[in-house]
Amino acid sequence: MARRLVFITQAYTPAETILGVTHDWVRALAARCAGVDVLALQGSQEGAPANVRVYSLGKERGFGRGAQAASFYRALACVLPKAGAVLAHMVPRYALLALPPAAVARRPVALWYAQGGITRELHLAARLVRYILTPTRESFPLHGATIDGRVVVTGHGIDTQRYAPDGTPPAEPKRFLAAGRLSPSKRYEPLIDAFAALEPGSCRLRIVGGPLYETDRAYERRLRAQIVQLGLEGLVELAGAVPYAQMPAEYRAAWALAHTSATGSLDKVVLEAMACGTPVLSTATPSRTIFGALAERLWCPSDPPDALARRLCQALRWPARERAALASAARAIVVRDHSLDRWADRVVRLLGVDS
Repeated sequence: MARRLVFITQAYTPAETILGVTHDWVRALAARCAGVDVLALQGSQEGAPANVRVYSLGKERGFGRGAQAASFYRALACVLPKAGAVLAHMVPRYALLALPPAAVARRPVALWYAQGGITRELHLAARLVRYILTPTRESFPLHGATIDGRVVVTGHGIDTQRYAPDGTPPAEPKRFLAAGRLSPSKRYEPLIDAFAALEPGSCRLRIVGGPLYETDRAYERRLRAQIVQLGLEGLVELAGAVPYAQMPAEYRAAWALAHTSATGSLDKVVLEAMACGTPVLSTATPSRTIFGALAERLWCPSDPPDALARRLCQALRWPARERAALASAARAIVVRDHSLDRWADRVVRLLGVDS
């Protein structure tokens, strides 16, 4: 008998930007099992598939941690009897909170994690959950005999129908796009420095993403000061957060995605851009791995400092046919290894909730 899946995440709302991908994931999972019960710090039923139930823990109503925890356990008690498994998204604490009632109900708990940050909660969760799901082995930072056996590489789950070319030509003048939260780990400073070394007025740089924490807001102020100091006003744009539904158009309008993140994991924006038929220039080691034979053209090291500027300059000189060939090959990689259908099929089979 098909079972439901409990999916725990930070946000599941129509207006969500940073975690908008959860809507794609939940929709794909719900199509392959009896249904999905979403527990989110802030959530909305609006737009959810018919067999998806959303339980908000009340953050949008001002609930504190105690009230949120009470809401969490009430919801979990309601959904666990019909669930086949629990999947916690990105936050090890959610997996740890779910483990005791899930153990009583004899339901496995899995953790999806794809970033370089390591906490005590991650160390503990990695030793207690049944499975650790991650897009590539490099995307999960812990190793060891007790952990390696739990790690399952699933790909990144990119909706290659949403993120797809649509025939729209790149914007003029040529535009480099950078995307992701305004956070120090995204390393936008070397990208802005590299852009400053290009021929003045030859292109534009648009950075899409907003701050989330106070440290991010301080980082944004530093970036704005850097732009002014380098005389790049009007050429470099900090565009702020963009709604999730508009991101495919952002990728398609770019001549290339410029990516300098140092999170240590495979960045989802790299794959989204590739799926849209937009070449990616990246300094991240995980990008080099997935580029395969394209790495010679698309990857460059972080050092020396002028390496990225040279790579950007080379990209500006791509003939249209060469860019199109790179774009087609890059999209094929995502379709083959990181598509949403491939990801969802693997997850429901692994967790035993497939129909």
